[in-house]
This record gives sequence, structure tokens and C-alpha cells, in this order.
Amino acid sequence: MLQRKSLKFHTLFVLLLLLTACDPLAFQAPTAQVVIITAVPSATPPPTATPVASRTPIPTPTIAITPSATPFPCDEERGQVFKFDTFRSEIAVETLRYRVYIPPCYQQTLKRYPYAVLLHGAGQNESEWELIGVIQALDQGFRLGVLPPMIVVLPYTGSIGNDNTFPPDPSYETVVLEELLPAVERDFCTWNTREHRAIGGISRGGFWAYSIALRHPDVFGIIGGHSAFFPDDLNEVPAAFNPLELARNSSFLPEARLRMYLDNGANDFAGISQEEFSSRLSARGIAHTYVINPVGDHNEEYWSAHVSEYLAFYGRDWPKDVAQLPSCLDPSP
Repeated sequence: MLQRKSLKFHTLFVLLLLLTACDPLAFQAPTAQVVIITAVPSATPPPTATPVASRTPIPTPTIAITPSATPFPCDEERGQVFKFDTFRSEIAVETLRYRVYIPPCYQQTLKRYPYAVLLHGAGQNESEWELIGVIQALDQGFRLGVLPPMIVVLPYTGSIGNDNTFPPDPSYETVVLEELLPAVERDFCTWNTREHRAIGGISRGGFWAYSIALRHPDVFGIIGGHSAFFPDDLNEVPAAFNPLELARNSSFLPEARLRMYLDNGANDFAGISQEEFSSRLSARGIAHTYVINPVGDHNEEYWSAHVSEYLAFYGRDWPKDVAQLPSCLDPSP
């Protein structure tokens, strides 16, 4: 354990040294370390004797966002949140309520919208994402034209979400795939392709997001893990469902074209497992983005400070102009 912690802080220290080589004031005004891993090796050799993927820090605190050139013709200031408090899961044998955010003027446009499913952490519920400011960030980003209009689903994972049970046994994976997604896509005009369907989560929710999407890249093309915790005990999470093992051994992952994002603060205990996950992807040349912020712990204060960055990642390639969305009157492409 001490060695793993030492490796974590050594990696962070090396990254900070690289930044200060260009900016002598970097330690006085720390910025986020954005580590973008691509399948193209860097010309700069890694700083250790152990072969690892190259990591090039980019001294920008947020993901670059380009405002929309065409303002959305909508006079509504805010989106709406619909609550589904009586949604009964036959798989989990419990009520798994959820909330759905729709963007301003959703009903007038008659368009199909891309959507993201955002999962809460252990011991929390469907309100966690609202508490860290996701609704305000969506509304503000939409008004400013820096976020595309999107639908966001905020489910309660319930008791089954805390259990390490996996198919063919009742599992939260099955709840998402066979109950939640069909219900959302039945009741809302969603753009139902993998490129326009994202899943992400905080802590335990990040585990489920990666476990599900890595196994079903035909359903989700975009994954986010925000302080995601990946257990390394195969007795706890079997290899077929374990993100750490899937990152190392999944045969179809290199060709899956998943857009992946991970982040944590420097003081977050979940950083150890995320670094290991990132290293295993890097060893196989699998593209992903891993952000280590110099300030932050495993708490809502940290996630709230970065929620706008999360939304920018999910919606990065989605149309900002509603006119480019497919019609709700036609079947989803």
C-alpha cells in the first residue's frame, strides 16, 4: 500500500516538475493537470524505467469549450426536472426512482436529444448530482451557448447498486440496460445511438458506469468516472465485470472507440485505482483522458467545483444547434 501511495505522489510530483519547467510560478498558482492519453506514443520518454504510457500535461484548468455560433431560439431560462418516484424494478425487487432533466424549450422543438445517465456515489441518492449543481450548470451552459442541449437522467441505484452482484444474477447492470434505458427512451425524445448516449458516475457510480459501458460499448460510447473507485479484489468483483481487468484483458476494447474520462483531486483515495486503470489502458495504447487536479478530496466540494467540466466532456461532440438534431417525429437514427 505504501508503495502504491508513493507511486501516486511520485507521478504527481513529476507532472508538477514538468509544468514548472515552463512556468517558474506554477507552484505559487497551481493549475489542473490534464493528462491526455492517446494511442500515439509521445516523443518524450517516460520518467521511469518501468514501461508506461506517455503522459503530456496540458496547463489548462478546464476542457476547451467553443461557444455556439447560432444562439438557440428559445425564450425559456431554465430546463425542467421530472421526478419518477414510483418506478418499480422487477429485477431489483425495489422502487428505483429517478429524475430526468430536459433542456429549455424541449417540448417546442420536437427534436431528439442526446442524453447522459449520471450515477451517484455509495450512501447517496438521485439528488446528489443536483446538490453539486448539475442543473444550474446545465442551464447556465445552455444560456451561454457553451453546452449543447441534452437530457440528463439521474437514477437512484438502490440496494442493488451497493451489491457486487452481476449477470446472470440480478444486477444493477441489468436494471440499467433492461429497465431504465427502455423507460427513458419510451417517455422522452432521445437520440438513441452509442455516440449520443453517455454514462458516468461519482465514486461507486463511476464503478458502475465503467463496468457497464466497457462491457456494452454498443450501448454507451461515452464514459465518465469522477473519483471512480475500482476494486482490485477479483473475489469482490469478478474479472468479467471488473474495470481494472477489462482495461487489461478485454479483447474488443482497443477497437471499441470509447470516449473515456477520469478525474480526481490529488488527495483523493480513489486516485490510486484510477491511476492503475489509466496505466493499463495506456499500456495497450487505448485513448482516454485522465485529469488530476492539484486540489481536492473525495467529497462533494470537489465534484461541485468541476461539474461544468464533466458536462463539457459528455456533450463535447453533440450539436449545439438544435436544428442539427434529428426530428422526434421520426425513429431515432
